[in-house]
Amino acid sequence: MALQGNNSPSTVSVEKTFNDQHFLLNFIMSTYLGPDVFFDNPRRSASQRLAQALPPYTSNSLSFSFVSLSQLESLYYYVLRNANPALVVQPSVFHMYLKGIMPLPSSELPKDCQQFTSFFPLNIHGHKRYSGCYEIVKGIVLIDDPDTSFIKKEDLVRFRSLSGMDDLKIDKIKSLCYEHEYKKRKEDGKQNYMKNSKANATGNISDGNHNSSSQSREPCMERHPNNPLPEPALSHPVSVSNHHILQGAFQKNCNRDGPAMMPLLTVPNGKECMSDASVTLTGTATKGMVGPPIGVVDIGISKLAYFFQAALPGVRRDYSHFSCEIEADGKVHIRGSTSGGKTIRKRSRVFRMRLHQICPPGQFTLDFSLPGPVDPRLFSPHFRCDGIFEAVVIKQK
Repeated sequence: MALQGNNSPSTVSVEKTFNDQHFLLNFIMSTYLGPDVFFDNPRRSASQRLAQALPPYTSNSLSFSFVSLSQLESLYYYVLRNANPALVVQPSVFHMYLKGIMPLPSSELPKDCQQFTSFFPLNIHGHKRYSGCYEIVKGIVLIDDPDTSFIKKEDLVRFRSLSGMDDLKIDKIKSLCYEHEYKKRKEDGKQNYMKNSKANATGNISDGNHNSSSQSREPCMERHPNNPLPEPALSHPVSVSNHHILQGAFQKNCNRDGPAMMPLLTVPNGKECMSDASVTLTGTATKGMVGPPIGVVDIGISKLAYFFQAALPGVRRDYSHFSCEIEADGKVHIRGSTSGGKTIRKRSRVFRMRLHQICPPGQFTLDFSLPGPVDPRLFSPHFRCDGIFEAVVIKQK
């Protein structure tokens, strides 16, 4: 976009903001990322290789590491989490930068401004899309504690000033799993979309089967593919440790034709909370499997990948308390801890819990198996704000 008036205050301000944004983009991507060249030991960042004039490499020199575009996005927003918001570009602009097509705000700026593809050329670090919204860049590794000895002092001072970071060392897990503000807005928008869709469907019911022509398909989320899969979801057995298996009605499907009566667990002093020792379920809640609050799993299959969802209500989403590992044979191991307790504080109020149906606080494990072998490297997880952990993992060829 060309701006008129080369010396006008607005032009100078726009160009200065762009220069700072562009500087931060290039600094982060070239300092915290490097080519996975097998003869570089230890691995060096892209900017370090250029500064030290190391030998060039080809795609045949790369190992099998990769990063997804969603991880690059998380890294960028994690590093700039304390920066001035005006210096942080929106996800759409960031993805154009990754493709090497980020537009310039002024025709007066040089056309050869460096972008992501300047450090990681497409003919060497190919981009590959595995599903509707899951794309990776080949041959790239994350460098969580970059060497800064080769960086100009003025560039280091400028980066620390703009980013608000004193120490360039970052947490590898948090940086690749960071949920930035744009992602949270997208998640909130998704929840609002689902609510509005349900409301619209209710207002446009045309027959007794609750079918509505106004219902539309849920939009594809850029970071994690949530599109409906061609095949129906499969029920799959799971094993849950540190939980007792509930018997009787808790192991059977609810009556799909009417409300379901779910008996309460035996609780001391339960009468102080409720006069009727039952909970009534109506609507879609009656179509689920009644059982342990944690550990209900759905699995879907497509031509190239598996998709699973695990219900984890009350589980801490902090990655220091939560992990998910996938083995090549399709075994999934989820580890985490639940919150809660006998006493819960909400701001200035203290609540003493009298009725306990949700799992007590503590650690848990959830283990189950996917229908076939997978490539654990091609794994895209997402812990939604509604307590559902879901992931897409590519099948093994």
